[in-house]
Amino acid sequence: MVESIFAASSALLPIRILAGLALLAVILVFVHVFRHLKQIEHTISADNLIPAERGPRNNLVLMTCAIPIIVVSILTFLILKA
Repeated sequence: MVESIFAASSALLPIRILAGLALLAVILVFVHVFRHLKQIEHTISADNLIPAERGPRNNLVLMTCAIPIIVVSILTFLILKA
């Protein structure tokens, strides 16, 4: 029974599943980094150690984390479209 389900499915099914898991993993890592960054900001604010260039540095970190999400999203789209 199970063999017939996999035989009827696409040959790209394992790759599609892996691409979906990779996208989910990248999004979870982005959320983790974002929460960690917020925790660091709260610690710095509580100790009155706020640097003058906090905003641009945070934007750079978030953009560095967002680039893999964009790349994996595009690759997942292309795999699912094929």
